[in-house]
Amino acid sequence: MLIRQRALLLFTAILAFAVLPAQLSARDTSIAVIVNPQNSINSVSLIELRDIFLGIQVFWKDGTQVVAIVRAPTARERDVLLRRILHMSEAQYQQYWRKKRQSRKGGHEPMAVVSNGMSEQMVLREAGAIALAPVSDLHPGIKILRVAGHLPGSAAYPLKTSAFR
Repeated sequence: MLIRQRALLLFTAILAFAVLPAQLSARDTSIAVIVNPQNSINSVSLIELRDIFLGIQVFWKDGTQVVAIVRAPTARERDVLLRRILHMSEAQYQQYWRKKRQSRKGGHEPMAVVSNGMSEQMVLREAGAIALAPVSDLHPGIKILRVAGHLPGSAAYPLKTSAFR
């Protein structure tokens, strides 16, 4: 009987350790919308974000030119931008900007950077800059916008993504 209880306890412990990492890595993470600390804006809607990253909205309300910064393809932040804000695939996004360049209409294509550190540095350097970055990667001094009235960490925050893709 004692051997059976120990075997059951050992089996339960092994099962718990096998399942625990999957549960922890499946947690939601928030992708923040960040701007220069001097930017007067505090909140943005998903429609405004779409217009900014498609080069439709080219100036902030105070007249400062928008400088949109995106991560390079395959980055999680770019995936969130494409799926949750623009509702496009990578191919559709590339085609959109190719056509826009050919027609010479509208704003500037977003600047692509290879790391979240570069995104944050550009945002701190450019008064009109805006980017997406994981909350966990941000340093003090960067301004995080409310999106659709919610800050990252809120249950209703729209720019969450699972750690699993």
